[in-house]
Amino acid sequence: MSLKHRKILFSIFLITVTLLVYWKVQYCEFLNYDDQVYVTDNAHVRSGLTKESVVWALTSAEAGFWHPLTWLSLMLDYEVFHLNPAGYHWTNLLFHIANTLLLFWVLQRMTGALWRSGFVAALFALHPLHVESVAWVAERKDVLSAFFWMATIGLYVRYVERPGAGRYLYVVVSFILGLMAKPMVVTLPFVLLLLDYWPLGRFPSAQLPRADSFEEPAGVRKSSTLFQLVLEKIPLLCLAVSASILALVTQSSFGALSSLESFPFDSRIANAAVSYAGYIGMMIWPSGLSVFYPHPGYWPVWKIVLSGVILLAISLLALRASRRYPYVAVGWLWYLVTLLPVIGIIQLGSFAMADRFTYLSLIGLFIMITWGVSDFFANRKHKRYLLLIPFSLILTILSLCTWIHLDYWKNDVSLFSRAMEATRYNHKALHVLGMAYHRQGNHDEAVKYLSLSICIKPDESRAHNDLGVVYMGQQRFKDAEREFAAAVKLRPDNVKAINNLGVVLASQGKLEEAIGHFREAKRLAPEYESAKNNLMRALKESQQGP
Repeated sequence: MSLKHRKILFSIFLITVTLLVYWKVQYCEFLNYDDQVYVTDNAHVRSGLTKESVVWALTSAEAGFWHPLTWLSLMLDYEVFHLNPAGYHWTNLLFHIANTLLLFWVLQRMTGALWRSGFVAALFALHPLHVESVAWVAERKDVLSAFFWMATIGLYVRYVERPGAGRYLYVVVSFILGLMAKPMVVTLPFVLLLLDYWPLGRFPSAQLPRADSFEEPAGVRKSSTLFQLVLEKIPLLCLAVSASILALVTQSSFGALSSLESFPFDSRIANAAVSYAGYIGMMIWPSGLSVFYPHPGYWPVWKIVLSGVILLAISLLALRASRRYPYVAVGWLWYLVTLLPVIGIIQLGSFAMADRFTYLSLIGLFIMITWGVSDFFANRKHKRYLLLIPFSLILTILSLCTWIHLDYWKNDVSLFSRAMEATRYNHKALHVLGMAYHRQGNHDEAVKYLSLSICIKPDESRAHNDLGVVYMGQQRFKDAEREFAAAVKLRPDNVKAINNLGVVLASQGKLEEAIGHFREAKRLAPEYESAKNNLMRALKESQQGP
């Protein structure tokens, strides 16, 4: 059978098994955890692809990111599926399948190794750590940016095979599109430099892997100096730096960046070490996965030391093996570099880790493991059959884990109940569960969970506001006023809390105080319809002029 036919068969296998494992993702609902920001409560997305919505997508930093392609893809979904969550989940799944195929094709083209490339792609497709990126509608930015990540690498390989300005321009455009989907891809220029070393073999001293794979490696052996290779990446690096600065500015304006008072620098370094090691552990043994891992503030010393020892040992091993087994160093650096923007040095929110951050990063570890195991069995008889059994067993186990883990993503209650089981002191899980019960009309349970969330994290403005909303539904106006006031005190720019405080004051006949809050909400957000309507109504009731 020719190589072309084997690639087709392997591609069909990857498509089929990914569809089977992820089939029930279509039955998952929208989550009240960012899905409302990205779709269900977003008036711009729900207007579809109009001139106004497209302009908004190209200029908006809502949700703390400038990612117009993500907004446009969700608007297109709305045009087709309206508010049927199955359609959005199918789009995510199709992108995941496309990413799997692109990874397989690009890796096979660079290395010539069909089976190894296919196994790496299968690990990528089926690992349960990637469920979050596929099953969460709000993570469209993950699967979409990964598509352009893979496409950019493929176009770069094409450029390396026959350099030219036109082919390089395709690389640049594809990279820009990736940045427009999610700034996580800013590390791609560094990964391209790693690929220059292996498997492309463009470094003067680069040693390509031995020809002991199932197929002969097909690395590009045109050497360049390190200076030339870095100079070649300058346009991409400039784009990456610009996107990084823009991401920091938008995240800061959105209030997502945590202060050094909340998370001191030594705490961030410790969390980075524990997270790097933790993701490796979760890759090997993917149990206890959660949609939210609360940051403990400070990790136990033993865990920090153990994590540091593990990272140092693997780094030394990779350095020592870099000349004979270059894929070890490349895979390890791929993992370290791609996680760097989200490892916690720049702390976003109050979480320690996130499964979605491994979507691209684990590829480096998958390459290390697959090529390393294959080389270990290189000189053994019946190598292919010796590897086929354990590789098949691993993929079967991962498929079952992913199939089971998908059940938790059905709705808010199942997902965040699981998060409470898998973690301790999870204020976010309690918060979302409380609001899920509120929407079901179970206000007593809502008050219980929201109150517990505030007990764990009393400085969470949104939780105070939501508890106030529940109290309003119970007509407990004094309790609601207390919670809205607490939310405003914690975040004076919390427009919803300011507006809600005005509503609860008006409900108690305190119209003058209410009008002041409505005016403040309108000043902070002139287009906020609720504040404008409430202000006009309060002014009319108080018989004051506007």
